[in-house]
Amino acid sequence: MEFDRQNRGKTLKAVASKLKKTHLRALTWIKGVKLPQEMAEANVQFRAELVFQCSGQGIFLMVRRSTTSKREPRSASEVRKKPKQNLPYPQLLNHTHAMIRDPTGTIRFWAGGLERLYGFRPAEAVGRISHKLLNTEFPSPLKDIDAELFDTGEWSGELAHRRRDGDRIVVASHWALWRDGEDRVQVIEISNETNESTYLANIVESSHDAIIGKTLDSIITSWNKAAEEIFGYEAGEIRGKSITLLIPPDRVQEEETILRRIARGERIDHYESVRLRRDGSEVIVSLSISPIRDRRGNIIGASKIARDITQQRATQNRLVELQSELAHASRLGTMGQMAAAISHELNQPLAAVDNYLSGLVRLLETIDVPASIADAIRKAREQNRRAGQVVSRLRDLMLKRETARRAEPINDVLEQALGLALVDAKVRGVKTSVLVAPHLKPVLVDKIQIGQVIINIVRNAIEAMERADERSLAISVATDSNTDGIEMRIADTGPGLSPLVKDQMFRPFVTTKDKGMGIGLSICRDIVDSHGGTLSVEPNKPNGTIFVIRLPSADRTKVVE
Repeated sequence: MEFDRQNRGKTLKAVASKLKKTHLRALTWIKGVKLPQEMAEANVQFRAELVFQCSGQGIFLMVRRSTTSKREPRSASEVRKKPKQNLPYPQLLNHTHAMIRDPTGTIRFWAGGLERLYGFRPAEAVGRISHKLLNTEFPSPLKDIDAELFDTGEWSGELAHRRRDGDRIVVASHWALWRDGEDRVQVIEISNETNESTYLANIVESSHDAIIGKTLDSIITSWNKAAEEIFGYEAGEIRGKSITLLIPPDRVQEEETILRRIARGERIDHYESVRLRRDGSEVIVSLSISPIRDRRGNIIGASKIARDITQQRATQNRLVELQSELAHASRLGTMGQMAAAISHELNQPLAAVDNYLSGLVRLLETIDVPASIADAIRKAREQNRRAGQVVSRLRDLMLKRETARRAEPINDVLEQALGLALVDAKVRGVKTSVLVAPHLKPVLVDKIQIGQVIINIVRNAIEAMERADERSLAISVATDSNTDGIEMRIADTGPGLSPLVKDQMFRPFVTTKDKGMGIGLSICRDIVDSHGGTLSVEPNKPNGTIFVIRLPSADRTKVVE
């Protein structure tokens, strides 16, 4: 449309009438156009063109000299002074927040207002892909935004960008198609930072919870600093990838369920699950997920808030363990008091039995009776006294009293203990082998207590093999190469121990017996520990269990003490 200065007003009205028939909305009419001085003095013709309109930016009506201008061609020096961004109308656009780019995103013009907004100079921006330069987070897939742009000629929405200094900014952006002087399709993009968007962006960025945006195809579109800290991925490397990167393989079906609920418009609040960090470690999270809607109310994605509750769960689990340990300690304390009371009560009848047996022995010396009867009575008296010693030692253990310890040959302690422990082994079909290495150093022990440990473990082994096809009990004693003490191994061919039972084998009230109380092995470990030794368990291949007792030598015990 051609017009001259004298008919400018009339012609501009005609231009406005024509522009109002276009698809652009909210047109703002600029009544006058200030012409350059040299053009105002010349009677030349001009052509008016619509460049762009955006809410808050107005209509830019450009004027340029037509090919019929009478002005002389510019000099070479004038040509060299032309702007580096070789696009129409940079002078009028330069103070706005505008860029011109081609459909692929390559920036052709970068206004001075954008330099102030983002910190990038025109020389740094021109030629770059806009969404890569600004690390753009789109509210929906870019292909869908481009489809709307080329279908309607414009697009408006909020975008999240990164400034040059790394700060995150949310802008209200408006895009429109435009053809340049060479009839090439360009995209003019104007972006304005709003106080509300900035405030919300700061809230998202400063949150201690991960805030993640994703599409309905599970593609990540936004990723705040907390998400970087929790999961280990930086925003630039994770955006555009699937959220399933964070989901363990056995929980992928959770994402499918979540997306179906989001597509129905449902919210998901405080859903606890497990996710993966970049290094492969697991993190326990509490998830709150909400649908994201576009201007038309259509659901286009989901906003996910993930709170790291790993430490919280660990603290709760530890609290449960401590409560369990406290309950065990309470029961063990009660058991100790009960054992001390029982031992006190048992001592009296045991002492009476000993007196009667002693009197009977003296009586038998005055009359003629078979030697076997006298021998049986003497053995009964010995075992009665032994029972009294066991009860007394148990009471001392529970009351944390020191017991009398002497340097004892371990083979003597073992022989006495096996005399009682194997009393019915042959009847039960158990084959027993005992191997004691020569020249073992003596150990500083209370032989009654250590003898009870051996008896308890051997009796447990015999009972464990009651239903086994092969019933073999192997007991060996050798020098412990690590401590120069002794190592005793008691191996059976029973069913063995499950991992769960093995981990709790020495805890009070844990038992595999139908009628057991679960305190025998706990007391055994306490006895061995009090002697400076260790009691452990390991599997006996191909089946069965091995209990290992390690005790320091008498010389080493004295040095330690």
